[in-house]
Amino acid sequence: MVTARRQSGFTATEILVVLAIVGIMAALAMPSMSGLLATQAVRSASYDLNADLTFARSQAISRGTNVSVTGASGTNFKAGWTITEAAGGSTLRTQAARDSKIVFTASHNAYTFDRTGRVSVGDANQPKWSIVPYGTSQTHQKRCILLDPSGKPRTIEGVCP
Repeated sequence: MVTARRQSGFTATEILVVLAIVGIMAALAMPSMSGLLATQAVRSASYDLNADLTFARSQAISRGTNVSVTGASGTNFKAGWTITEAAGGSTLRTQAARDSKIVFTASHNAYTFDRTGRVSVGDANQPKWSIVPYGTSQTHQKRCILLDPSGKPRTIEGVCP
């Protein structure tokens, strides 16, 4: 006597239905996911620059010498930046270029913190950096980093004043 074995698993139709549902859900989630990625790229860039400005200021105060933050490609800080000590010319920290789709510009290409932590840039304008994702008009996705007169960085949401 031959006994029939019970088959387990999924049929091809069931697998295709599940794949179709997953595909539809992914298509619906893509627009919000791209906005999330753009916002995260801007936040990451602003956090990195804010941390490096704080580092440069603290090094200038603790070493008692000038410390400069210089853009790798003029005022385009997306290409990266370098923190150097003025006295010895030694590089303290380097930030690599970013490959995210953002516009990351500064009001100047170099900022120098003196031994008191204050920053000098050569003119009376407040030092600032603007970080914006490509092709957005939403204010909550934009960041502006400003240096106050004492040299402390602060980040604000939106465009630079």
